[in-house]
Amino acid sequence: MSNATEKTAIANIGLLSIGEKVITSIDSGKPNAVKVASIFEGVVKELLAEDWFFSRKRVKFEDLTQVYKLTVDTAPTPSAWVAGVTLTGASSAVTCTVIEPLSDKVYLVTEPSGDWTDGEVVSDGTNSVDTATGYPDDTDALEHGSWMYGFKRPTDLLYLLKNSDLGCDRVNFRYSPEGQIIFTNQTDAYLRYNKWIGYEGSSTVSDVTGMPVWFHRLISARLAYILAPNVTENQKREQKAEIEYNDAYLTAREKNGDSFWYQDESNNDWAYGANNVIDGLVY
Repeated sequence: MSNATEKTAIANIGLLSIGEKVITSIDSGKPNAVKVASIFEGVVKELLAEDWFFSRKRVKFEDLTQVYKLTVDTAPTPSAWVAGVTLTGASSAVTCTVIEPLSDKVYLVTEPSGDWTDGEVVSDGTNSVDTATGYPDDTDALEHGSWMYGFKRPTDLLYLLKNSDLGCDRVNFRYSPEGQIIFTNQTDAYLRYNKWIGYEGSSTVSDVTGMPVWFHRLISARLAYILAPNVTENQKREQKAEIEYNDAYLTAREKNGDSFWYQDESNNDWAYGANNVIDGLVY
């Protein structure tokens, strides 16, 4: 079945469970379809923002966008640079994008495309600074609190799991997600997380075709649980919807396996792993 067809089937199971009429299509524009369509993607995103085996993903930090610290000697005029603007060196043509301003002279940026010209003008097209000798200065060693490195958060990340060693999943390192940046002291590692599953790469439209049947049931039950108070005045149906959602959630946890709940085993060095080796296994 197509993505739209499966979504309609999921929605109809939810509607039937609270005694409502089924719909021919989630996009039909009929009253019940409009209600379902208004919350469907939000419900899927809410449910995906937990650890499910089918949405787990791992990427090497080296494959993510690394964050650099860019320092200039005076504040840009007439205004400081803001997140999202592209900076360009007038002489070098080097570019980077501001991720977060730390002050009017220090910025977290994407990796510059090359080497700046010493003392050149750097501008976002409106706000610029004519730097002095020794500037602009950039480094990937951030020294941000206790963290040395930062990486831009993946756009499909919904639920962050672990920062694990490349050679052993049971050896994990400390990390700190702050806004759009994940700070760490290790770069030779995996970032493991649960991702958004979008239809043909969409960031707003989900693709349910690759999700297990038991997760479809969870979506149906969640839809019914949310819609029940708004489409029916029958208190027993509302209570039934709540019971069915709780049951669907427990079933989903069971189907997902014993690894559903991840215990935080973060550590910042190999000593922790070495001290926990028993019979050749790291626990």
